[in-house]
Amino acid sequence: MGLFGLGGPDESASLIEGCTTLAQIPGKETVRSLGVIEYTKKGIAGDAPKLSSGIFQSLLAAAQEKGANAVVNVKLMSGSYQAQGSQWQVTYVIAYGDAVVVA
Repeated sequence: MGLFGLGGPDESASLIEGCTTLAQIPGKETVRSLGVIEYTKKGIAGDAPKLSSGIFQSLLAAAQEKGANAVVNVKLMSGSYQAQGSQWQVTYVIAYGDAVVVA
């Protein structure tokens, strides 16, 4: 099963063009790799699949700032921690992947 229960192991669960869970963009050739890129979204208090489009868009925007036009091998990691001096839990999602230039 794919990310968030969407698709299978050979399918991309990405919701935007240029950002995929696959090792390459289907139909495109990777011409340059710019390394790992990440984006962190804090304060997730709800349904992460509904937020995934915005998270992927922000990850792609971070990659574009480094000169990439796509992100492959996208993974999401989530967790929570207790805010210092309070009883509140802060939740977060970290999206990361390989920033690449494709043609």
